[in-house]
Amino acid sequence: MSSSALPPGPEVSFPLLQEEQHQRELSLLRKRLEELETTQRKQLQDLGPARERVAVGTYRDLARNKLSGEGDAQSEDSK
Repeated sequence: MSSSALPPGPEVSFPLLQEEQHQRELSLLRKRLEELETTQRKQLQDLGPARERVAVGTYRDLARNKLSGEGDAQSEDSK
């Protein structure tokens, strides 16, 4: 009987099991990323013309104001 006919020992099968688990996890992550991409594309399509009417700079300014606290100060002044 040759040694290749024997089932692999734990020192051989454990890395194989780890690799299989790793491949399953990668496959699951790929699937989740594809689902997210599909969802994002649908959301962009649903926004359609509305997102084209608003300039990107406006979003940047809003974010900058929020981070610096200017947005809060402006809302206090308008009360």
